[in-house]
Amino acid sequence: MKTISHKVSDSLYLVRQEVGKGSTKKAVDTPVNHVAVIDCSGSMSSDLPRIREQLKKKLPKMLKEKDTISIVWFSGRGQFGALLEAEPVATLADLKDVNAAIDRWLRPVGLTGFKEPVEEAARLVARVAKKRPGSTFSLFFLSDGGDNCWSRPDLLKAVEAAAGSFSSSTFVEYGYYADRPLLASMAEKAGGSLIFADEFDKYAPLFEAAMQKTLSGSPRSEVPVKADVVGAFAWSPSGNDLVTYSVESGKALVPDDLAEIWYLSPSAVGPTGGPLLDSSKARSAGPEVSAAYAAVSLFSVRMKPDVVLPLLKSLGDVRFIESFAACFGKQKYSEFMDAAKTASVDAKTRWTAGWDPNKVPREDAFTVLDMLAILSEDEDNKLLLEDPAFKYSRIGRGRVDAASVLTKEEQAEVESLTAEMGKTKDAKKVSELASKIAAISNKEPALSFEADPAPDGYPIANLTYNEDRPNISVLVKKSGVVDVSSRLPPALSGKVPGRFPTDIFRNYTIVKDGLVNVKVLPVRLSRTTTAKLEGLLKDGTIPADALSFHRDGVTLISLDVLPAINRKMVKGVSAKRFFESQYALTKAQASQKVYNAFVKELLPSKRTEGISSKYGDEAAAWLKEHGITDGGFSPKSVQAESTDFYVGKELKASLKGLSKLPSLKELKEQIAKGKLTPGGALMKPTYDETEAFLASPIYQKAANKEGVLDAWLDGQAKRARSEARALIFDIAKTTFSLVVGQVWFTEFNSLDENTMTVEVDGQKIEGKAELREIEIRL
Repeated sequence: MKTISHKVSDSLYLVRQEVGKGSTKKAVDTPVNHVAVIDCSGSMSSDLPRIREQLKKKLPKMLKEKDTISIVWFSGRGQFGALLEAEPVATLADLKDVNAAIDRWLRPVGLTGFKEPVEEAARLVARVAKKRPGSTFSLFFLSDGGDNCWSRPDLLKAVEAAAGSFSSSTFVEYGYYADRPLLASMAEKAGGSLIFADEFDKYAPLFEAAMQKTLSGSPRSEVPVKADVVGAFAWSPSGNDLVTYSVESGKALVPDDLAEIWYLSPSAVGPTGGPLLDSSKARSAGPEVSAAYAAVSLFSVRMKPDVVLPLLKSLGDVRFIESFAACFGKQKYSEFMDAAKTASVDAKTRWTAGWDPNKVPREDAFTVLDMLAILSEDEDNKLLLEDPAFKYSRIGRGRVDAASVLTKEEQAEVESLTAEMGKTKDAKKVSELASKIAAISNKEPALSFEADPAPDGYPIANLTYNEDRPNISVLVKKSGVVDVSSRLPPALSGKVPGRFPTDIFRNYTIVKDGLVNVKVLPVRLSRTTTAKLEGLLKDGTIPADALSFHRDGVTLISLDVLPAINRKMVKGVSAKRFFESQYALTKAQASQKVYNAFVKELLPSKRTEGISSKYGDEAAAWLKEHGITDGGFSPKSVQAESTDFYVGKELKASLKGLSKLPSLKELKEQIAKGKLTPGGALMKPTYDETEAFLASPIYQKAANKEGVLDAWLDGQAKRARSEARALIFDIAKTTFSLVVGQVWFTEFNSLDENTMTVEVDGQKIEGKAELREIEIRL
């Protein structure tokens, strides 16, 4: 088998290997048995209705007259089955049966397990093949998550066993929370292609294309691969797709009619065909150039920058080199992957910004974090939640009013009454029991908040950076009313407004798990911020398509154009600096705690015109029961039931002895005993400072002691808060770098190394950082 290598770099070669004679005739238009394996776990609930409609409306047009469709649904362990098996859709009668099955079974349930549906698909093929000898089968596997029921080795073994049953396999990574590495491995084991769709509108044409493929039905055989293969996979083009083949023990399982495969190797294999690309053939359309773009696509989706960068340098494609600088996180890698795959088949999309092999990707690309930091600097910058451009996707489970949910005791009573009902045939008794159940379950409708219109938006200044996960949210305070008229007791009727004015706090997650959750931010900017962003736009720091200024004063900020982090952020992430920042943050929080405690202890609470003073204590107590207080509307609620989960990552940091700060009372007791805990030792300097101020002439001789103390404590607390916010932002950048950039601290050799002792304020503090996977319930 002939091979030829093209040099990419001193330690990377692109290898072309013949594996067979290739097809000697055109693919025969034989009937195809399409097997669609569809994820019906809870996280698919919002998209399954559209997928059902597409299947019902488009199948007659997508499938040829003699083609058939099989559909396997799956959710968690033991939750799977074939809802259709080799069904033709050529007649209206056939279509009616297909539609009925689709409507009945393609509905969201449970968790996610890949192994059993893959095995069921293989069994289905075996059953159909017995009835229809010589059949050709195509697999289409769709999921928006990862297998949280089976081990990875067991699953991949099942995929490998099923691979020989199919002439073509397509695995769809649906949305940004699908397990890309796992689905990519499944595609390799099956000798299939991995495609990505972040939403239904992008998925629909991909599904239709998969259903309309013409297959050769060629069997598969093992071929030797005499090289150390980078990534342990090879590939070949197939129309607009890239088909991957797992390489294990020097062998790959490929179709007999395949002519050649491509792969990367750290050394040359066979004769060398010279450099991949040089100035003499800069605009070459040779197969090795197409294969190089294919490699860029395949290794970018696997997030392997150490492989992609030398390929880009060898290709010298300025557009791809510059856009790769923004490749961090799934969103950016996915966009880059699709563009590179297109370039592998369409020469017109190559070198559109020029050819320069010496071009170096910009390391300090402007990020989402940079943009949000600028927006939060000025309280005059407002987020326009009511603008049609603002589209929000809620993260995690919702919450429901606790008053609308049965308590454990009520649930137990309903179950007892239901069981009793099943034991009697007495109609009167059944009616009495049913009435009791109805009385228990007859809950009042939940109170709802009606927000006042806010055309001028809400301040963006109150950004919240999650210290453990790469999440960023903005907290807004909305004014409005809650309609309590139907619940007002007679004693309060006429005294308390039926539509009670109040406020509510809402958190909007802008970035979730390192992914942009709100693609476009419609905002009104201050003159200062506008000038700053225009300057950054002019000097090329901000991409031109990231900002859109409108005459009505609204600016649209496209966060999805910006990377979550840049390459500079993941270079040299220091554990020492991280733990020092953690210590400084704890110290600032210790100061805040002391100042706040003195405010509560020494300053009488300033009675504002709250609910009690305006409507009386009885009204205030009643409103409080219904979730309305001086702090706004916050009814008792419980989390909705979980229907699924995905696996996310968090960075959990701790400082030995500083997990808890004492109260002011506890601190005073520690001082009296002469024995301070580490947390108490952090708080004592601020305590001493406050006591010194209380003993100073400034306070002692003040005409208005309370006013002087209030002003001093408020100023000190603001300073500590400002310091804490800056440190939280710094820590958040490290969290983003480690979780999104998939790197670890430079001082450590592996994730197992995660502790370090740092010297701060003349003492040694032991810090620990754990990067771990967590289940995030949906």
